[in-house]
Amino acid sequence: MADVYWHRGRRLWSVREGGRVVAHVEAIGLRDVVLRASEKARIRCMRTGVKDVHAWAAGSVMKALRPAGAVRLLYRLAEPGFRVDGAVVIAAAAAWFEADGTAWIEGVGVV
Repeated sequence: MADVYWHRGRRLWSVREGGRVVAHVEAIGLRDVVLRASEKARIRCMRTGVKDVHAWAAGSVMKALRPAGAVRLLYRLAEPGFRVDGAVVIAAAAAWFEADGTAWIEGVGVV
């Protein structure tokens, strides 16, 4: 199991295993993805203006190209949770984190 999140300073995806960052990569894919976002930390970031890692994707690393049918996944500090077309998403069958900083998913689990 790995956690993936965007590292703003390095402009790379950080890969965390067992609570420790083990790599910084340009792109990575995950399967059986659970999207995690701490609401308490999100509100603290908005209040203090200090950003930290409080939202990430957890899953098993896979090697597969993003299919044409994948949809764009968004996370914004101003809104709680990860979103696809305005709906909060908590899981996906697969996710792709691209070199340009975008994230894409398929097999969406919507709240």
